[in-house]
Amino acid sequence: MADEQENLSGAEEYIAVEIELAEALDPEQEKNLRDALGKIDSQAFDSCDVDPKRISFCYDPTRTTKKDLLSAVARAGGKLAQVESEGAPLLETDSR
Repeated sequence: MADEQENLSGAEEYIAVEIELAEALDPEQEKNLRDALGKIDSQAFDSCDVDPKRISFCYDPTRTTKKDLLSAVARAGGKLAQVESEGAPLLETDSR
């Protein structure tokens, strides 16, 4: 139990992000994304689900940021169609 408490960040809430992709990730892009996410602090995620057309994260905002997560998706070749965070949808038109 002490080890678990040492790893806690103090964040009271995780932030949920749903990403819809404009195009499905091919298997290599999906692998690249999983590799990139694996380099982020392993304690940052409560959950992380990657499908070819949709990605869901529930992350600790004291350990990573939405910007870092979106950058990882873009570097893997994902083209963002829509991003919803904390119930506020944001349309992403920049594919960089």
